[in-house]
Amino acid sequence: MKRFSKDIYAEMFLFVFVFGTWLFWAFILPLNEGPDENMRLQIVQFILKYGKLPTGDQKEIMDYTWGFTYAFRPILPQMLEALFIRTAMIFTRDAFALLFAGRLVSVLSGAVFFWYVRALGDMLFEKKSLRWMFLLLNVCLPQSGFLFAYLNCDSMALAASAMILYYLLKGMRDAFSVRTCAWLGVSLSICVLSYYNAYGFLLTAFLIFSGFFLKRAGKGEPCRGEFWRKGLFICGIVLVLSGWWFVRNYILYDGDFLGLRTQEECAEQYALDMFKPSGRRNCINMGISMTDMLFRSNWVLLVFKSFVGVLAPLTEAHRAWIFAGYGLLFLAGGTGILGECAQALGRRYAAKNRESAEEKRKTADVSQVMFHAGLVMAVLLPNVMNIWYSYSNDYQPQGRYSMPMLVPFMYYVTRGIGFWGRRLASGWRSRGARAVKISGYAVCLWMAVVLGYCTVRIMWPAYRNVEDKTEVRVYTMEELFGVEE
Repeated sequence: MKRFSKDIYAEMFLFVFVFGTWLFWAFILPLNEGPDENMRLQIVQFILKYGKLPTGDQKEIMDYTWGFTYAFRPILPQMLEALFIRTAMIFTRDAFALLFAGRLVSVLSGAVFFWYVRALGDMLFEKKSLRWMFLLLNVCLPQSGFLFAYLNCDSMALAASAMILYYLLKGMRDAFSVRTCAWLGVSLSICVLSYYNAYGFLLTAFLIFSGFFLKRAGKGEPCRGEFWRKGLFICGIVLVLSGWWFVRNYILYDGDFLGLRTQEECAEQYALDMFKPSGRRNCINMGISMTDMLFRSNWVLLVFKSFVGVLAPLTEAHRAWIFAGYGLLFLAGGTGILGECAQALGRRYAAKNRESAEEKRKTADVSQVMFHAGLVMAVLLPNVMNIWYSYSNDYQPQGRYSMPMLVPFMYYVTRGIGFWGRRLASGWRSRGARAVKISGYAVCLWMAVVLGYCTVRIMWPAYRNVEDKTEVRVYTMEELFGVEE
């Protein structure tokens, strides 16, 4: 009981630390320092002014540089931000206080994300050191903290992704009870109404849900009817809670239920010539192959850096030791997963040779195969969309477009590191387990130090002297990239 109490105190301390960090960043960050925040705020202001949702081509919120608005896409976060700001207007009319109230939606999404990731860690890992590593990899990554500090859709998508995975794992334990199915439907609805790049989790949910019932069917259990009843129940919740948005788009935009085609048409009409879809200097228009973009440019490096965290003006954010540290963690996790896969294939081959039915059953669990297939899809799809967007539409090597993969990606990183930990512990015999455990906690401490460093040495120096945080600042090329215009 004493050890359990210590764990609870440690978790509460970590929560206060990261939640306080996100609140502080939300407080010191000037308007539009987070990408496209001003365009999101204009949607919120329209809802507050007119009491209705804007259409995608609404002139009051149009960005005439790019020629479109974000109202073509799901705007559940902006609807909640409008509610928060309307509530705050009861007490104050200060412009920045109202902006901060809207940012609380992102901060609270971070709180939801924290507790669901913590619960996932308890389900996914037996060792306490790995549970801590998984949690800190998710909540102390500078970029995830940055997303929880300003107006965006990414923060809610991250919270939804953690919720979806939690209820899928819970469903695998309680045979997808009605309560679990209901919460899974709610989680999927939040995902649908938050961010298109997170839609890979819809496929993840289908694969894991199907895999559970395929496993039961393989054991001879009559579960086909249950599969359809519970599957349709989940789909019904998603349709009721989120389907209205796509029906609205279908009516408004001549059958374009996603709104993406109409957005491109709007951009072609209203954007500056250099930013019109037909005139953008993307890789396709310039005759650059995707291979060249990925392997003969700095696209991958820039995405990696901004996935870890490029905060404040870019020249203030380059800290090689942070990128190197996370790069080593990702490398260790990736090679560890490959090592674990090779080990599993070896066991499967040995079982085949021994013709052991029990060994074959252990190495070919369809539920586990579908579980990992779902997680891999959740990792791959945001990156595929990120690559294709940079290649075919607008060259923007930004790690935030890949952020929906965060939880499953960090699961594999943690699991891969755990593989190396077991190998090292067995190699060092009696002292190995203790040394590996201490090393794991040291890595966790390093990640917490990185988040604190980003606050003290990057965010605070960059914004402490900003007098009017509601004014959109325009940076020079030298301030952004360290080069003259």
